[in-house]
Amino acid sequence: MRIVFLGTSPFALPPLKSLMESVHDLVLVVTRPPRGAGRGRKPRNPPVADYAVTHELELLQPDKLTDDVISYLHTLEPDIMVSAAYGAWLPKKLLESAPLGVVNIHPSLLPAYRGAAPVARAIIDGADETGVSFMLTDSGWDTGPLLESFRERIMPDDITGLLEERLSQIAAVHIQTVLERYAAGLIIPEPQKGKTVYAEKITSEETWLDWNMSAVFLERQVRAFQPFPGARTEYCGNMLKIIKVSPILKEAPPGEITIEDNTLFIGCGEGSLKILTLQPASKRIMDAADFLRGTSMRTGDRLGSKK
Repeated sequence: MRIVFLGTSPFALPPLKSLMESVHDLVLVVTRPPRGAGRGRKPRNPPVADYAVTHELELLQPDKLTDDVISYLHTLEPDIMVSAAYGAWLPKKLLESAPLGVVNIHPSLLPAYRGAAPVARAIIDGADETGVSFMLTDSGWDTGPLLESFRERIMPDDITGLLEERLSQIAAVHIQTVLERYAAGLIIPEPQKGKTVYAEKITSEETWLDWNMSAVFLERQVRAFQPFPGARTEYCGNMLKIIKVSPILKEAPPGEITIEDNTLFIGCGEGSLKILTLQPASKRIMDAADFLRGTSMRTGDRLGSKK
């Protein structure tokens, strides 16, 4: 098959690599343009662009999927297109540019966790299972008919970054077989069935921990916001990113600090969090014990809830 691949984030890399190494003809990789990143907001290529350049793949980085871009795709005569974490709306004209349509790789068991943050939302909700869905893209947000889904357990210590990486590898293992079976008529797209759950984009406000919530819920938030954007709190007017925690039964007022044997605990609405690692503003990630040795933080001090 002649394949056009659309993807941007690291999640797209293993499936892209699988297609590149297959017997099929990867005629074009489409990704987003460079975006400002870091303190200086210097333009930085997305991971898929760097990968395509390194492996000498044909690359296109349009600002928008305009009629001109779609017309160019037509000239390539793709049999099928594949999208994975592309990060932009796919116009109807593009969906009709290949006879077999656009197969999207989504990191959830659709229709659960449709939307922008399926992995993080599943962790926050305390779900014990997720997966990878291959669907035929339509005009909705992750609403198209399913080709095939593969289940994956959510481990108690999973963070979003690790779980996304695992799901991406699952997608890479199965993508060739799914596409080939679909093209051969051995997989018939079927409407999604079951309870629909939406996974809205993580907002900046959400990343500020609300210490009135339970320790169990806050621990899930901390894991869900790793490695990006990070769970945040405030101490003496300065931001602290909370990197790794453990919920315990110890009771204390929400946001109140307890220090015992150079160990940092924060009271929650129910239970407390034992802080294992954190990151002060403009500093490296460090163990909580190392942080305590270099700070004036004391038992009875309080952390802010939300900015």
